[in-house]
Amino acid sequence: MLRLPTKIMSNEISKKLIEQIDLAHRADISRVRDAAMGISGLTADRLASAALGDIVTRNSVLQDTLKGIYGVGSIHDVISGRMRGSDAFATINDSRWREAVIGTFPSGTAAALAQSLHGQFSLPDTTKISELLSGIGRYPSAMRDAFGGMRELRERLRVMQSPWLDLEREPLSIRAFANIQAIGGLATSTNSYSKSITAALRSQLGDWRDPITFDVPKLADAFARIELYNSRGFNPDLTHFSEEAYQETVEVSGLVLDDADVETVDGDDDLELNSRAYQTLLRFEREIRAFIVTVMSTTFGPDWMKHQLPPTIHDQWQAKKTAALKAGADDLPLIEYADFTDYLPIIERKDNWVSVFKPVFGRPEDIRESLQRLYPVRLATMHARIITLDDDLLLRSETTRMFTKLRRHKS
Repeated sequence: MLRLPTKIMSNEISKKLIEQIDLAHRADISRVRDAAMGISGLTADRLASAALGDIVTRNSVLQDTLKGIYGVGSIHDVISGRMRGSDAFATINDSRWREAVIGTFPSGTAAALAQSLHGQFSLPDTTKISELLSGIGRYPSAMRDAFGGMRELRERLRVMQSPWLDLEREPLSIRAFANIQAIGGLATSTNSYSKSITAALRSQLGDWRDPITFDVPKLADAFARIELYNSRGFNPDLTHFSEEAYQETVEVSGLVLDDADVETVDGDDDLELNSRAYQTLLRFEREIRAFIVTVMSTTFGPDWMKHQLPPTIHDQWQAKKTAALKAGADDLPLIEYADFTDYLPIIERKDNWVSVFKPVFGRPEDIRESLQRLYPVRLATMHARIITLDDDLLLRSETTRMFTKLRRHKS
């Protein structure tokens, strides 16, 4: 649920908003919308992007206001397609926002922006699906095999109930849908860490195999994470959907989060992505901890922690347990004091890798890649930050892949 500021905006801020939206209006609404949706390369789009940049740089008051209230720093951020599903995107579509602010905008500019974003998606007639698919061109065989071929893709499109097709970028919508279906097939494969599957996933989710030093404070910000995802090679078109269409798309792909009973705050539907992320990560960490304990105990015996943990990790766990017991907490197994960042050093330790984890994951860089893809969304979730659709897709893809591998190994 969108929360508006408790105080009415000052006249100064309102004037600034009017001034900057009017500037955007003069740049042409359709081009501003295109730039905000991340479309670039055409002269018109470059002009729109420049206009949006001018909006940002000329208005520190607007920046500070949006940042303080909604956690974003520009009009571009508010209407960015990759913030769909967040309070930031809801801002320009919430009736209370329109009543409080948009009514003061000249010529209904902001309302037109909001309407153009929602109106650009359509639910095509089922008879048109074959025609749409004919324009997809040659599709990589590994991806096509992952979703079961064009006939299967056609059937999945037919069950969609939310508008998903961008009327101005139909090929992009088709590719985005097909790629998510392929990711689902790859993540649920019986050999989800094979070399070919890893390479196919990397083509869509980006290359995360090398060790990454994360800027932890910075990654609490959604746009910093988007910037990171872009730098790794994440395909931004994957989440070019409304939130409703995105949710249908990932569910039909098999990327169903392992949390049938999602608890949300009463009446606060906007927290659903966060609630799902939290509960999925909780299950994931429980499962990977149980897996590590089982396989390490089987190989090295019940006292494996004394000999096979990196020394600093063992000391940290013991210190946290001692402090918890002194505070009156229950006596839990030592593994319960593990941090998310502890799993990789345990797995990558040379003797542990050779004797235990190589037969499961094959290559150390592949399991490192999975855990590094999960780390930013895990960080955001545990700090109660906005979860974007990009975050959600990375979470679904890697937890599905890991659950598939760990449960298959256990069975």
